[in-house]
Amino acid sequence: HKPQRASAMAPPHPLLAIQTPQLIGIACGCAVFVGTIITVAVLFVKGGSIDRLRAEANGDKPAPPRPKLVDELLEAAKRLKEKPELGTSTVVARTKKGEAPRRIIVRRADEDDEDDPSIPTTEWLVVVDASLKPPKRVGTLELTDHRPRHLAVRINDVKIRSEAIAPLALFATVDALVQRGYRRIAWRVLEPTDAALAEATGFALEGVLRKYCIEDGCSRDARLYSVLNTEWRERRPAIAARLDIVDAQLDAAWTLKDCCAPSTNMAKAARAAAARRTMASSSGLP
Repeated sequence: HKPQRASAMAPPHPLLAIQTPQLIGIACGCAVFVGTIITVAVLFVKGGSIDRLRAEANGDKPAPPRPKLVDELLEAAKRLKEKPELGTSTVVARTKKGEAPRRIIVRRADEDDEDDPSIPTTEWLVVVDASLKPPKRVGTLELTDHRPRHLAVRINDVKIRSEAIAPLALFATVDALVQRGYRRIAWRVLEPTDAALAEATGFALEGVLRKYCIEDGCSRDARLYSVLNTEWRERRPAIAARLDIVDAQLDAAWTLKDCCAPSTNMAKAARAAAARRTMASSSGLP
């Protein structure tokens, strides 16, 4: 009698013991997981996260978005000519009790003015004290480094005899330039008196140009001041109050004779100027 062989077989693999519905669920879960990984990877690449991580690893800072200019400034950049044009700007300030208000005019130099150099990108301006009889020219200044496409210009070579008139003339000049559409007005000064005048009329110090020039055998530093159109709109009321300015007007059509004529309707002109200032302040242009 021969012993019988053990007929017991090895147990099946655990995966083979899983029923069909369970296999379908596992397959679906794996597909969802793989799809999620692929989607996240695509979003990282398309969204620029990989580039930002690479730039941060290299120490590069991402460039900030460039602000877009409003249509009014873009139109002003197209309208400005190569030579700066201020027109005629007038300010009226209070004086001592019993005296007539001081009327200061800043206008383009005429052909009869000996200071007109006829440089294409430079405009010479004449400062006139119209409160005198007859009106008298009391100083000059120029607009130079004109960049009309960038709405920028620089004030230069300010020569005004009276310390009381100089702030009024600067106020009239900057106010007219901002109304013309300029975004940046700069002024490079050498003298401490000019630096004080710049700060008194709303300019901010940007920096010091060391050893800028040699004058009278001495090394001179230059201070660079500037005022932006947004800053001017904010500071204008305080500066006007400090200088006792009661009216400021800009009219390119006026001539020196018209500007120096006595005002017959000062109240109406003041209301019109106030309305223009209100519209300019409420527009909020950058």
